[in-house]
Amino acid sequence: MLIVFKLLVLTGIWYIFPTAVGFVVEKQSGAQNIDFLQCYLKGIIILFGLFYLIARIVIMQKLSLSVLTEIWCKVMILVIILALAFIFWKRKEIRLSDIIREVKKLIPGILVVIILTVFSVGAVTVSQKDNTVESVLTMYTFDTLYQINPMTGKAPMLPVEKELLAQMAGSPLDAYYAVCLKICNLNPAKFIRMILPFFMFPIYYAVYVLWAGFLFPGEKAGKRYMFLAMIWVLYAIPLAADKAFYFSVFQNEWNGEPLFFLALLPWSILQIFGKEKELRSLKNYASVPVLICYVASALAGQLMYEKGFFMITFAWVAVIVMTGIMRWKNGSSI
Repeated sequence: MLIVFKLLVLTGIWYIFPTAVGFVVEKQSGAQNIDFLQCYLKGIIILFGLFYLIARIVIMQKLSLSVLTEIWCKVMILVIILALAFIFWKRKEIRLSDIIREVKKLIPGILVVIILTVFSVGAVTVSQKDNTVESVLTMYTFDTLYQINPMTGKAPMLPVEKELLAQMAGSPLDAYYAVCLKICNLNPAKFIRMILPFFMFPIYYAVYVLWAGFLFPGEKAGKRYMFLAMIWVLYAIPLAADKAFYFSVFQNEWNGEPLFFLALLPWSILQIFGKEKELRSLKNYASVPVLICYVASALAGQLMYEKGFFMITFAWVAVIVMTGIMRWKNGSSI
């Protein structure tokens, strides 16, 4: 019974909580038709970005994992209270029938995610190059944050060890997993390799469903399904090919690099374009909803990958410059 309660808590942290946050942001930005996948992704990326800011402060102060967990729990409680208050305030604009309809649309996707996750957990060997389990286990066992070498279980003595820990602390995604582990008190190895994939694959899946809808809008359902099938076939290639040339989603979907390059970066680029394929005017990029997307993407990118903030910023600046040039050449209002 206790394990069921712990799984429900994790479900709230990874699914319900982010969706509520994303729903508030979408509603506040004036969206009429609420897409639950977009709400979920926007919410979880905003939370990743917020966690990065808090984690970096705690890490620089050399505080413990327990302190970070306590702070993050208080932040989550505060944010969910604000989100629920906003939803209650807007309750007259929320139709239960619309929510039920959107949930029904998610059922086929939920089945696909379950199949992909079960395949990853049950049939795929975890990459030997991934040290997430060791890193999370070290933080959980010693109640520290990047102060002990996860490979030796000792405080770093050599400069190269200190440099490695500093690099890991710069993108503290493992600390987020350690906080979730601290909240639910589960076995670290089982949590990372057997439970966490059920919370990671929906992120990848939702990103490419949104891209499929962007590339093939309207009634082109067959093309959307073909696009999604091709994506997952491509991501299965590393299981039989030279893994040095690919990011392996099925082997270590929780790792920061695959999560950044195969999920966050594509989602962030999609936010640059917006829901329409027409170029935004430059003033649109200065709007609050778009700025929130950029800031959240950049901070979440840094959480996952050491050059994440730079790469997200570069992508946004490049597209904004391109937009200005193209609209200027077309004679449109910049």
